[in-house]
Amino acid sequence: MKVPAATEYTITTMEAINATGVLTAVIDKPNHVSVRPVNPLEMMEWINSRPTAKENPYYLTKILASIYIRDNGGACNVKID
Repeated sequence: MKVPAATEYTITTMEAINATGVLTAVIDKPNHVSVRPVNPLEMMEWINSRPTAKENPYYLTKILASIYIRDNGGACNVKID
């Protein structure tokens, strides 16, 4: 996959995401991977937590942020306890 040129992004690996046991990585478009909760019932709660993700991140956001490899100001650039 190609790294985006002039956008904010966070990079990790699909293997690291899938190894969490609570998140799954799915290639859904050319050059794009979606990260979803293993439990689909958590998706809306995770989405709804986005406005406070930096100050009070949902536990899935914390997990995703803890496994990032490279960061260019992407959405998972949050404080981890």
